[in-house]
Amino acid sequence: MSWWCSATGQAWEWTWRAYPGVWLFMLALAGGYLWAVQGSRPVEARRGALLGGSALLLIWVLLDWPVGALGAGYLVSVHALQFLGLAFVAPPLLLAGIPARRWAALAGSTRAAAGFRIVAHPLVAGPAFNLIVLTTHLPSVVDDLMVRELGAFLIDLAWVAGGLLFWWPIVAPVPARAAGPLGKIAYLFAGSLIHTALGIWLLLSRAPVYAVYELAPPIGGRSVLVDQGIAGGVMELGGGVIIIGAIAVLFFRWAGAEDGTPAGAVPGTLPAARVREP
Repeated sequence: MSWWCSATGQAWEWTWRAYPGVWLFMLALAGGYLWAVQGSRPVEARRGALLGGSALLLIWVLLDWPVGALGAGYLVSVHALQFLGLAFVAPPLLLAGIPARRWAALAGSTRAAAGFRIVAHPLVAGPAFNLIVLTTHLPSVVDDLMVRELGAFLIDLAWVAGGLLFWWPIVAPVPARAAGPLGKIAYLFAGSLIHTALGIWLLLSRAPVYAVYELAPPIGGRSVLVDQGIAGGVMELGGGVIIIGAIAVLFFRWAGAEDGTPAGAVPGTLPAARVREP
């Protein structure tokens, strides 16, 4: 029994394998999220269950067998799909499902709010996320860490944590900032540059980039270079669709807001003015 999905070098078999480390991680994540949404108003509770539940289910599917095992040591295209799901899809859903009372409590905690004012500042969160993305896609890092269960866990954890950090200035109302929708659009655009460049790199490379996937036992009759090209397309097109979709939502909320809701505010959370800090 393995603790976490990692590259084993063994021929692929469609035989279910247990990964208790994944289960424990999901139980801890789900427990923390349930604590965050408990005591919510009925509308917020339903919203948190839908958004947070969808995010938790997605993370579980991406980390556990068979997707987690395929992405860890067989198909770099699945590895790219894991990255998009863990860093670009699940984190904003988790943040959007947190009820207003939790955001208000965070805003009322001077020490915590001061910490997030620094860590979640766009000029910190954006570069930090891009650094995480770049580092976790370097061939030397991937080839060294993916063959070890702890190393594979660290990469997956870095993607989830980096995604929460990246989406915090967009989704979270605390700390309140005056950048507005246009500032958020610029932030999203800048934050997508590294993963876009990585996608182009994988698409155009004429030799296998990662030894882990080059030396993996063949699966599905797909060559390493074809799979690598698919991975590049997933990074480039899939990531682009997510970022452009988020930008479109921000733009149309800003351009068409007629109900007095502050531009860029997240439904179900406190308006920025109510959680603004001195």
